[in-house]
Amino acid sequence: MPEHLSDTQIAIYGGGIAGALLAKTLSRDFRVTLVDPSEYFEVPMAAPRSLVKAEFAEHSVIPFAKALPGVNHIRGTLVELRPDGGLVELHDGRRQVVKGRVTVLATGSVFSNSLMRAIGGASVSERKAFYVSYQQRIEASQRILIVGGGPIGVEVAGEINEHHPQKSITLLEGGPRLLAGTSEAAAAHAAKVLKERGVKILVNERLQRADSTSADVLAPAGEALTERGRRIPYDLLIWCVGGKPNTGYMKAHFASALNAAQRIRVTPQLRMVGSDTVFALGDITDLDENKMAWHIASQVKNAAYNIRAVLTQSANSRRLRAHKPQTGNPMMAITLGSRNGVLHLPVVGVVRSPAFSRMAKAGHMLVPKYRKALGV
Repeated sequence: MPEHLSDTQIAIYGGGIAGALLAKTLSRDFRVTLVDPSEYFEVPMAAPRSLVKAEFAEHSVIPFAKALPGVNHIRGTLVELRPDGGLVELHDGRRQVVKGRVTVLATGSVFSNSLMRAIGGASVSERKAFYVSYQQRIEASQRILIVGGGPIGVEVAGEINEHHPQKSITLLEGGPRLLAGTSEAAAAHAAKVLKERGVKILVNERLQRADSTSADVLAPAGEALTERGRRIPYDLLIWCVGGKPNTGYMKAHFASALNAAQRIRVTPQLRMVGSDTVFALGDITDLDENKMAWHIASQVKNAAYNIRAVLTQSANSRRLRAHKPQTGNPMMAITLGSRNGVLHLPVVGVVRSPAFSRMAKAGHMLVPKYRKALGV
């Protein structure tokens, strides 16, 4: 039988941006338990640079013990959300049921490999060692094929090109253009900069097969074949395809709360449909907005307010806050290495200034912002 942990007011599953920032905010006044398979918070925007410059992870990978000293961190994975709590598989293989008065689901996305997030969790030293190994793999490769022209693929291409301009880089995108989530003008500028720097961009062309799988990030050299019959030999194949919502734990008892895309249906107050005490944030929700960190801050702020109201039994005496989704908002900040980039900002539109890009993101990948938010 699994052990039970009930001495917590708030149980948060997932230690990404949404989960970690919410835990930091609420732990000042409540007993908070955070469940996450890794022992650290990682600034996700920094990953493309850490892949190429491993020492960058020294500041972007922050132990939970340091970032969230007032939070009880359980190193484990939510495997089943049950009416009596969350069944968690611990790092040592044991199982435990975690139950709080309020449950927060912030489990993010599942990726096919460890480029953006360690599969199955990792220690701080393991994550940093991964970046060292990947940097060495990039340095040893001359022909690099990147599959996926979304933000991750474009930023990885920019980082590698800046540090290794002599390498042959091909960026393969199945859709009609790069960066489908932002404006055409911003995407066109990013493509223009990369092309001028020697990156080969192929759009409307999907990968049919390759000699390595997306899960094997350190696979040896091989050849890729596109649906158009193009053969692309590579020394390193980098899969930068998007993740899928991490909601498999819902299927046993709460499948009805999932939409067709397996995202959790939430009310305007960010509560899971059908529940007053289960909240959901981030990538896993059915909110009609780009699944990007830009939009997380307002979700965390509104959820924190509503959770406080629920726990202080004032939910009925005052109106809970409604989150307004950023539907159709093309806001995006894309780096093209540490010295260039492009932004699409509300009202302003497309900003092509390298100096502004460096100040806004490219120079630091938002690491100082999140370190400050976590008080480290």
